[in-house]
Amino acid sequence: MASDSKKSSSGPDSSHESKSDMNKISDTIKKIISAGSPAEISKELIGTVLTQALKAKDDVSLKVTNEMIGLVRKIDFVKEFSKFAQNHKFKVTAEIEILKKETPEEPKKE
Repeated sequence: MASDSKKSSSGPDSSHESKSDMNKISDTIKKIISAGSPAEISKELIGTVLTQALKAKDDVSLKVTNEMIGLVRKIDFVKEFSKFAQNHKFKVTAEIEILKKETPEEPKKE
């Protein structure tokens, strides 16, 4: 199942993008470690880290969503309902009330 979503959701450039993203994250972490103290970490580095974290979250969400869509598409609802109906009894209760329509008062003829 996981391989199906990888095939359908990833194009020829996605592995290249992932490697590029990993290189950016790696470079950012190296810069943060080499900075030494929190005061030396620039806004650019913090922005890069936040951007990469948000992108990673979006990527995970997209992959989970695609996997769930794939699972739902594989379900044969008619077959599943038929199996369910074989082992269950259905009871339907209804109440029907018929009411006369209210008509506007008709003008009286004199």
